[in-house]
Amino acid sequence: MSKDRRHLTILIIEDNVGDFVLVEDFLHEEFENLTLSHAKSYLEAEDLLLSKNEVPFDLILLDLSLPDISGEKLIEKVMNLAGYTPVVILTGYSDLSFSKKAIARGASDFLLKDELSPSLLYKSIIYSIERSLFSAKIKQSERNYRDLFELSPEPMFLFDLDTYEFINVNKAAVKHYGYSKDEFLSMNLMEIKPDDELNSAKRIIQETREVENLKMEGEHSHVKKNGEVILVELHVSSLDYQGRNARMALARDITEKRKEEERLKLLESVITNSTELVAILEPEATEEAGRKILFVNECFTRLTGYTTDEAVGNTMHILNGPKTDETQLDRLEKSMNNWEICEAEFINYHKDGTEFWVNTSMIPVPDKAGGFSHWVVIGRDISERKGYESDLKKSLTEKEVLLSEIHHRVKNNLAVVSGMMQLQIIEEESEDVIKRLYDSVFRIQTMATIHELLYESSSFSKLFFSDIIKKLVKSIHEALHQNKDISIEYDIERIELNINQAIPSSLIVNEVITNIYKHAFSGKASGNITIDLKQNENDLVQICICDNGVGLPEDFDYNVSGHLGINIIRTLTEQLKADSELTNENGGTTFTLAFKKSGVRGMGNALL
Repeated sequence: MSKDRRHLTILIIEDNVGDFVLVEDFLHEEFENLTLSHAKSYLEAEDLLLSKNEVPFDLILLDLSLPDISGEKLIEKVMNLAGYTPVVILTGYSDLSFSKKAIARGASDFLLKDELSPSLLYKSIIYSIERSLFSAKIKQSERNYRDLFELSPEPMFLFDLDTYEFINVNKAAVKHYGYSKDEFLSMNLMEIKPDDELNSAKRIIQETREVENLKMEGEHSHVKKNGEVILVELHVSSLDYQGRNARMALARDITEKRKEEERLKLLESVITNSTELVAILEPEATEEAGRKILFVNECFTRLTGYTTDEAVGNTMHILNGPKTDETQLDRLEKSMNNWEICEAEFINYHKDGTEFWVNTSMIPVPDKAGGFSHWVVIGRDISERKGYESDLKKSLTEKEVLLSEIHHRVKNNLAVVSGMMQLQIIEEESEDVIKRLYDSVFRIQTMATIHELLYESSSFSKLFFSDIIKKLVKSIHEALHQNKDISIEYDIERIELNINQAIPSSLIVNEVITNIYKHAFSGKASGNITIDLKQNENDLVQICICDNGVGLPEDFDYNVSGHLGINIIRTLTEQLKADSELTNENGGTTFTLAFKKSGVRGMGNALL
């Protein structure tokens, strides 16, 4: 008879050399490939079993009587060290009760030395090893089941098919449903069902109770401890659990999934029936072309003339043509390469070649991984709006030309009035009348200067106040310098004013400068005027005009003076809601004006 050729590693724990040799001979008779280790005491056996360098043993043969320990205590210690390795006990004592104790403590077999033979020892070894392997598989299977059950992220239940009582539930079920495990185990399946589904649930269970190896799926409603009703997808299988006819159910909560599906259906309906062009594109552009179209709505086909089949798989470039603005397309492409929301307006083309203006928005769709899955294109036909804009631009151009012409004519008419008054001055003999006429001429020229600047500018409602000041001073200087050496120093910022503030403030400057030229340098051959114009961060405009002339009379009171020029300044200051002051300073006079810059309506509008 041939020997068993499997390779086994066996530890023999035996203090009697003769018995060891006998067992060794029996083993070699039955096995061809053996690796035997011999321990004469428990301590030697312990060293071998604890050694990490040794190959694990397939079997342990244990003598119950060792010099350092024996009996039940020896069995207990060896079993603790053996783990899954089967232990066969060899003894010279035929004590049946003791053999039962040994088996109960985990020993695989109990053999009497006097009855030992090669075949008996062989059968015991093979049986013990196979049973150990089978037992290990069962234990591993049980562990796998427990792990699958307990560690599942989805709620799992084990319930009795006859009573519907819960036999076991996992941690996910406890967490998701809100019941503790003890509460679950005191309940039955029907207690987590809505009342209106109890009969149908019992009927389904009864109709399938005789089905072997049942695998069933379906959607059902469950009730959580807090009363919330959820929709779950159940995966149910039959199970024989410790003699009880049971079923194991995995419950996947799909409440939010169904809500999301409903939301998506609603969105799909909105997109499909939208009055705006909608297309969904691939996230990345190919080297050969752009991003392929994956979906178009009805408005897309209606507006462009392309059918769904013609559009899907193509790119949005099918809508471009000779007049499509390439700079806008390049800007869109750059933004899309950076995954940025972008918008542009340009000309597209219908399938039949006719043009239409479109306002296009490109929106990237984020995915759960932190990237982007698609592009959504929303297009609006703005051809009608562009037509309105074109007509409006033409109308505005015509009005601008008209306003410019009006300002030009007003300036010319004021120049005519000024000229007529200057002719009157020539014929007038009264010095007092001549002075008054000159004052009026300067005021008219100030108004004319404003209208001149208006028709020369691109705006008909705003003026640069700094430009007005320089023109006014130049005009007054040419008329009144009387061969005196009067220098002008400017420290002015380029400030833009609404016409309704520019007119009164210009008239004020006119009155101040005119009075300086007429009165400040009496009896002097030269003089100096400094003009400061500033605007602070709070939009407060400040004007300061200083001269080094003879100064104001000692009895002069700015607030009560009855002079026409002063009255005009005070009236215009009130109109501006400004603060003004005229004082003697450093041997001359200083005039200050401060007002808040704004876009008020008033005098200027009346003039327009």
